[in-house]
Amino acid sequence: MSISYKKLDSISQLNKQKFESENWYLMNWGMGDAINATLFLESQSPVPYKISCRPGVFNAVKFILENFVDTPKCQEVEVYPIMSGYPIDQDEVLMSKDGFGPHSIGNAHLLGRLKVMHYPPRDWWAVQRLEESGILQKIHQYDSVEKTIEDKTCILFPEAGDNFQIDDTFWEEIVRVVKDKGYKVFVNWTDKKDFSCQKIFSGTEKLDKLEIQDLCDHLVRHKNLVTIGQRTGIFDFLKFFEFRKIQFYADLENLNRPDPTRALYDWCHLSNDIYTKNNIELKMSEYNSKILDLIIP
Repeated sequence: MSISYKKLDSISQLNKQKFESENWYLMNWGMGDAINATLFLESQSPVPYKISCRPGVFNAVKFILENFVDTPKCQEVEVYPIMSGYPIDQDEVLMSKDGFGPHSIGNAHLLGRLKVMHYPPRDWWAVQRLEESGILQKIHQYDSVEKTIEDKTCILFPEAGDNFQIDDTFWEEIVRVVKDKGYKVFVNWTDKKDFSCQKIFSGTEKLDKLEIQDLCDHLVRHKNLVTIGQRTGIFDFLKFFEFRKIQFYADLENLNRPDPTRALYDWCHLSNDIYTKNNIELKMSEYNSKILDLIIP
């Protein structure tokens, strides 16, 4: 059965009555949250379900459903036209503050509410049944395509979805080190409206892979790739791939960060994640740039 994709022109077109009789999940947070929730629902939901999501995560949801699931349990994805916040009154949404979570999946479809499936990024692996569902094998097949790009390549992911960037001098030092090691350096780029602080650093090029499908199709074709970025949602999927990943947690004080929780190592780290490959995580509060020579091949 094919998935129905629907984009609303106005929030007034959203019929919230359907949440009482149908099994709907809301995805209104970041890309990593949407990716992990979709992987969980496809591997664990006992019945079909539907997704209501904001535009910024739609392509990530679609990427998972169309590449890594043979017979999707998701029947419909509806995109509402607001960039952040809730499409209905927040008090009408069932979420973790109400005690709802992955442990509720067995009877979630009986609750008659729009639901948010949220969980610490560090722990998703423990509740997703990716191997048993066949999803993990599909991801590994995707990563094992022919590697046709031989250039030593480094791709930077400097910006998070809250428009926060670490100081330019930090990235400029990384660019210097990787270029000295013979890498071509690119900066990931997006046309999403909520990424407004993007910039190209001296000695780098813009990577013109604007959507997650194009980006990942490009990444898996590299023989010699290093990705470096601040901890952000894209790494919740890149973790499955063989190439080197270096993530920085901007846990320093006085950074004037819109959402400091994005930098919480204890909430987001992947050090215990059995699906994570070739991944190095560093806290800015403990970082010494001399380590770059050791961790960049």
